[in-house]
Amino acid sequence: MRASDLQSDLPVVRRDTTALDAARLIAATHLAGLVVADDSGTPLAVVSAVDVLALMLPGYLLDDVSLAGVFDERAAEELWGHAGDHSIGELLDDEHVHVNDLLKVDADATIVEVAALMTDARAQVAQVRGEPGAPAMFLTLSTVMDAILTFCAPLDGPPTA
Repeated sequence: MRASDLQSDLPVVRRDTTALDAARLIAATHLAGLVVADDSGTPLAVVSAVDVLALMLPGYLLDDVSLAGVFDERAAEELWGHAGDHSIGELLDDEHVHVNDLLKVDADATIVEVAALMTDARAQVAQVRGEPGAPAMFLTLSTVMDAILTFCAPLDGPPTA
């Protein structure tokens, strides 16, 4: 099995994507992070879903998490209403946020090679190098793990907790 066998397209955001739009993408796609592209559309980095969630919260709640317990649903609605005021670019510029460079793997890399590269880079997402001009394609950590489990521990049914 090769990287090209597991690749798929993923949503790609830009610096001006709002935290709210990024959160909607994460919720809809169940991704652990989002690929961020430069102004020309070239994928460059990955921001984690946790960092997007933090961008949606007021800084004072992150400074003192105990304050979060005093907000009821009505107050929470007001907090989330400001999530559209922040952009992914703020995450990229924040020195406290770890933005991962986008790992790139060869299309003919084996699943073992991909697993080793993703582990070494602590990457949730990797871009598969493709033909020039072709749309960007990616691998997610969950897809790679699923492929590995197919080889080493096939299940007859769904996993149990």
